[in-house]
Amino acid sequence: MGDEEFDIDTRVQMSGLLYKKPFGHKANKWQKRFFIIKEGFLLYYAESEKRAFDRSGHFNIHPKGVIPLGGISVTPSDDSSAQQKHEIVICHKDFKGIITLAAETREERVQWMSVINQSGKVTWKNAQLGEALVQKLEDNSKKIAEEKQAYLEKLEAEAEALKEEKGRKEELEKMAEQLRTEKADVENSAKQLREEKEFTLQELEQSLQSMRQVEQAKDQLAKTTEELRSEKARVESSAKQLLEEKEMTQQELEQSLQSMRQIEEAKEQLAKTTEELRTEKARVESSAKQLQEEKEMTQQELEQSLQSMRQIEEAKEQLAKTTEEMASQLEDADMQRRQLDEEKQLAEELLVEKERRARQLEEERTKYDETTSDLKMSLEQVGLEKQKTEHRLKQEKISRVKTEKRLRVAEDSLRRLDKALKESGVKIDIELETDVSNLRKFFEESIEEAKFEADMPVIMRDALTAHATFKRESKAVEDDLEGLGAAAATARPEKPKPKPKKRISTASLPGADASAEPPPPVAEDGGS
Repeated sequence: MGDEEFDIDTRVQMSGLLYKKPFGHKANKWQKRFFIIKEGFLLYYAESEKRAFDRSGHFNIHPKGVIPLGGISVTPSDDSSAQQKHEIVICHKDFKGIITLAAETREERVQWMSVINQSGKVTWKNAQLGEALVQKLEDNSKKIAEEKQAYLEKLEAEAEALKEEKGRKEELEKMAEQLRTEKADVENSAKQLREEKEFTLQELEQSLQSMRQVEQAKDQLAKTTEELRSEKARVESSAKQLLEEKEMTQQELEQSLQSMRQIEEAKEQLAKTTEELRTEKARVESSAKQLQEEKEMTQQELEQSLQSMRQIEEAKEQLAKTTEEMASQLEDADMQRRQLDEEKQLAEELLVEKERRARQLEEERTKYDETTSDLKMSLEQVGLEKQKTEHRLKQEKISRVKTEKRLRVAEDSLRRLDKALKESGVKIDIELETDVSNLRKFFEESIEEAKFEADMPVIMRDALTAHATFKRESKAVEDDLEGLGAAAATARPEKPKPKPKKRISTASLPGADASAEPPPPVAEDGGS
């Protein structure tokens, strides 16, 4: 069995002998087969193919069967009652059943399951994602290379500009050196001119004692020559003008008396020239100061550019390292992102389920709170109703006891009345007998209803209604008794009145009016 690590570039990822249970039918016979894992596929051959593979190192392209491993689910099975102890179960949603394999040992099963799981990641979707990732990395590399090339071109242009600036600076330094040399020459010339002017003035003092204006011009010219020491740019032209003025002055000396007006004009021209020289001197000083500042700035920029170039070289090296690290980090981040997406999806599903459950619990809690409050109110009402009912039951019980006593007394009176009428031999109208029978029947029914109501204390309102009805019926019975007594008195023959032993008092009946007239006395035994 091969023990090399999983690598999509190797010819075969793993090979070896496994037991296979036939799939597609219900046979349970295990068959020993030679299996090969090759780039996302599990190929199996007859057991004899292993010797050919070990000799040549190449696998046969005509296997007995091929199992695609993309997106499969692999689980171990340790059924102690099974024929094979180390089973491997392979499932897929597109398979019509399961594929059951078995290894010789637990270690072999673990190794086969690990390689099968890794091979299951080689799917068309993952290949597309890998190609897209590679294309994205290549595009990023091209973009980085283009940015790097543009940056290098920019640096080269800046370096070229710095070289040109350095050349201009060198030219300016040369020009400044020439200006300093020319300035020294002009100062020497000016010194010579001053000496010549002094000599000329001496000649003028010797020749023209009355030339005060010329002396003033000489003083002005001496001041001008002192200022000419700091001149840079246009001192040579000013020196030429001074030479011309010298010639003019010599001519004026020769014609001193004839050309006083020309000397006055020369003096004015000299004043203008001096003013121009002063202006030019200030401009040259400012230009020299600017050149010095530009030189210092150029030196600083050159140093910064050299330092920037060194930093750019270091950044290039760091960028190459960072690019490699980012490539590896991008792969790790992609794997972590997929894992996080799966975890996020699970977390969202759990969150939705928890929210749904929380809403259900909240609704149930609300219902329970409402039910609890209703029950509390109901219990309070039941307690009050219970107290009222107990009080009513006590009152009703007392009333029923009294009513039963009155009913028994009335029933005895009726029996005695019936017996007395029969013993007296007096004929009674059928209607009267019917009334007596109805009255007896009414009393019997009233007793039965009283017993029935005593067994049902819950229906209090019906009991109260029955009590009111009983009052009304009792009043009707009293009226019937009065009519019956009157009929018996008229139908009985005249005999001495027996001594009455007992009377039926209507006051003892329930609902009877105490002020009503009592019925006539009735003999209990039918006579004396």
